[in-house]
Amino acid sequence: MQRQRFVPARNSRHRIAALSLYRALLQSADKVATPERSALRHAVRSRFVVDRPLTSLRLVYASMAAGYKFLSLLAKAQDQKSIEYAQVISHLRRMPPPPNRTPPPPPKLPPKEPFLVNISKTDAPHYVPTYRLQSKLHNLNLCATSDGLPFLRLKKPQPPALSKMVGQKGIFYRETMIKWLETDEEPTWQATQEDEWEDLMATQMRQEGLSGAEVRDAEASRLLTSSYRWSVKLTKLWWEWKLEKMWRDWVARGEALNKFFEEEKHPASVPEASSSSSSSPSPSPVSSSSSRGGDETTGPQADKMTLGPPPNVGVMPVSQFPFSEAIEAQLKRMGISPGQEPEVDPFIGPRWNALVECEIQKQQGHGSARGKAWRDAWAK
Repeated sequence: MQRQRFVPARNSRHRIAALSLYRALLQSADKVATPERSALRHAVRSRFVVDRPLTSLRLVYASMAAGYKFLSLLAKAQDQKSIEYAQVISHLRRMPPPPNRTPPPPPKLPPKEPFLVNISKTDAPHYVPTYRLQSKLHNLNLCATSDGLPFLRLKKPQPPALSKMVGQKGIFYRETMIKWLETDEEPTWQATQEDEWEDLMATQMRQEGLSGAEVRDAEASRLLTSSYRWSVKLTKLWWEWKLEKMWRDWVARGEALNKFFEEEKHPASVPEASSSSSSSPSPSPVSSSSSRGGDETTGPQADKMTLGPPPNVGVMPVSQFPFSEAIEAQLKRMGISPGQEPEVDPFIGPRWNALVECEIQKQQGHGSARGKAWRDAWAK
């Protein structure tokens, strides 16, 4: 019968002996005081990796014998005054340094300057571009999402970073909208039930002739700012204010992007249009000859031709940003300057307090002078 080829990995006794020797060498290497703690462990690992593919009985026996000799050598090298310790240190110095498995991190690029910067010193945002495009872009498009977020698409396909930014802003807007809508459902119903229960308890206490702190607490729930419904109204007011600030920021960004888009697409016509609009504020009507199919007007005369005034239709005079205008009117009435520093806690800031005061005036007296600031700002 022909003798089979010796495969060390298939021999259970050899595999157990090799693993035991490997663990003993690593434990002995940790006990030797070396300048670099992992240098001796790296030498043991690298030698085992080199001898791993051996299948010859002679080479495997020589490798195992050398391992046991080094095990006794490392046991004696634990004494720093021994000859074996000096041999181990000299051997480590001759070896090349172990490779660094974790490559150094790439240098961090400086953060890119934002394209639009808010230069407004008030609550009304006003954005301007910080730099111009270096080359002429033929695929420059002014786009907007279904939620109303404006953005510029410089090339096709759309960069992943732009898609991520647009997606994150859209998700944040929709989440805020959902939180605002949820306040009209279950929280409003629960708050109404709690207020009715408090009114019922106060009425029964009064009928039974009770007096004291219990009755005062029950009657205090009838006040506007002490009811459960008022907490729900403040929650809804907060999310409405967040949505308005977000939408106001998007409108300002859209105006800045539209102006930049027109300047990039028609760089020569922008100054002419601005000068013509300043000199002639009223639009010129279209000539009857051109409307009846006469000679078509070309050149600069065609650019100056505009449509007539819009039809006189009924438009509801509602402010585009009622909360912001109501806050400004209330702050002027109270004589408070909010300042331009960011608020650490917006719930104790002057703007939120002014908005809450406007809501109180709106709820308490529609015909009184206290609600005039809110109604005037709302009707602008």
